[in-house]
Amino acid sequence: MTGQQDIRTDIDNRYYHLLMGLQTGQAAAGIEVEGKVKAEQSEQLNARRKLLDVERIAMRDKELNQRSKQHYLENISTIVHEEVCDRMQKKIDNIDELSSKIIGIDDGLAAVYDGLSVKAASIAKIEPGIAAIPWLAKELMDLANSPKYRKTDRLGKVVRYETLRMALSFFGIENLKLLIPMLSVQRWIPKITDPYPAFKQKLWEQIIATGISCRKIAELSKVDPFHGYVAGMHHEMGKIAISKMFFKFFDKVLQEAMMEAHKEQKREEHLALQQVKIDPDVWLAMMWNQSYQISANVMKHMNMKRVMVAGALQELADKTAIVDRSPLGRVLEQGRCYARFRMLRSYKLINMEDAKQYLIACRMPKGAVAALKTVDMRQLSLAFGEE
Repeated sequence: MTGQQDIRTDIDNRYYHLLMGLQTGQAAAGIEVEGKVKAEQSEQLNARRKLLDVERIAMRDKELNQRSKQHYLENISTIVHEEVCDRMQKKIDNIDELSSKIIGIDDGLAAVYDGLSVKAASIAKIEPGIAAIPWLAKELMDLANSPKYRKTDRLGKVVRYETLRMALSFFGIENLKLLIPMLSVQRWIPKITDPYPAFKQKLWEQIIATGISCRKIAELSKVDPFHGYVAGMHHEMGKIAISKMFFKFFDKVLQEAMMEAHKEQKREEHLALQQVKIDPDVWLAMMWNQSYQISANVMKHMNMKRVMVAGALQELADKTAIVDRSPLGRVLEQGRCYARFRMLRSYKLINMEDAKQYLIACRMPKGAVAALKTVDMRQLSLAFGEE
């Protein structure tokens, strides 16, 4: 069991670092980038070593001064990041504000999900709920009329859907079960994550891949595919919330500190604050330690009556042994693991031996890997003409 836990922790670590960027992910996976010269092999480093040998005494005081400045900068950075974390924790503890204002979940979305999940779901029944969420209605209208789904009549004239009812009918219930959660989560993804611009893209890749994987595994496991899909699509809401807050509060705290230092004429502190950068380790640690519990809390707060997925997310947060999880909880864990495997493989951050051990540790159901092998993990595959 220890060996299986080790491989899962290792793969999770690679995934978290990949979110920071490909080079960070490569470093976490122990992969040397072709063409990149190791520091110990560089001529510059050898020159620096010789310089230290020749001028060690002359440079001692300078080094001590630099170390002192670096230590001071590190202390200032620590203070800034502690304040950021304190402010974030207050928001995390306020689940209502976290859900509605930080993530941006609409009040009526839970009812829409519930409406989609019933066997007797119909366009007429779900239309009012969707209409009550203006951005969602507009997105679906725009999507139905987009070139991707454009249709023509017998005379070759482009068919345009002028009403929400027409657009919803065009997609049909089964496609809307895929589209509405996707459009919702896509809307919540942070738009600005500089200086880590790859984060939003990588996180979205994992989310959509997990949703697709969970849906397929749920079918094979005799679990409601819609429930599996919703669980998979929403399992990273904690990372969404943490990232939105982290970048926002870092900028705010830093600006406030610089203004205060300037006002009090603390020149050294002001200069140090100008050099403080986001510490990715602090950000990563918050995601590692708290993101899944936040996801579980948010899903509980949505208070859906029919799409009962909060329990599966709580099992994920609690790191419950996979054999002890509910059927939906196992689907979520297996879909999450498979999505990470596919994502890491696409960036060449996992070899076949590690992949085999990882998938065994995740206890993939019989036939699941083969069934998922040819599935596109980057985009939804909608089906038309079936209803």
